Amino acid sequence: MYLPAPNESSFAPTPAGTHLALCYRVIDLGTQESNYNGEMKKAHKVLLSWELPDELMEDGRPFTVNQRFTWSMHEKATLRKYLEAWRGLAFTERDFGPSGFDIRNVLGKACTLNVVHNEKAGSTYTNVAGVGKPMKGITIPTATINPLVYLWLHKDRWDATVFASLSAGIQQAITKSPEYSDLMYDLHQASGQDDGGRQNDFHDDQIPF
Repeated sequence: MYLPAPNESSFAPTPAGTHLALCYRVIDLGTQESNYNGEMKKAHKVLLSWELPDELMEDGRPFTVNQRFTWSMHEKATLRKYLEAWRGLAFTERDFGPSGFDIRNVLGKACTLNVVHNEKAGSTYTNVAGVGKPMKGITIPTATINPLVYLWLHKDRWDATVFASLSAGIQQAITKSPEYSDLMYDLHQASGQDDGGRQNDFHDDQIPF
């Protein structure tokens, strides 16, 4: 028998509004291609994920929300604006570079998120429209329900176990990036293996059926 077509997702979207949130995931997606106003563009992307401890699904787990950002600290970059609003402090030159701000620092940290719903082609998409510091006096959980996840496409920060724990969709997006290809080459070189050049090691012929 042929596999049936997948049913539309029955998961309820993350509620719109302003919520207390805890960041539990920072993932380097590498350079991704996207369609922007009919034009294909490439940019280095990073994925941030938050859980909403005060908004629970039917199974008792917190709702979550993800947002992709271009990996840029330009003064007009969305990521920089969000991080500055989150920390309540503008970045200075000393925050940049190897000894400056590390994006891992946001893991487990609380903030307020402005979650919005966007309708497209009959589907509801959840996006983060803004972020800020938590309001004074509110109780912030000491730990996230979801495990903290950090993955970066650099040989000194790469964790194959973390990569294996990601969804198939995120894995495939990462493996298509040139940063992933370069990383695999560097790791093969470091291990003394010769793969004949820099190649993406995720191919359709590896799928067993």
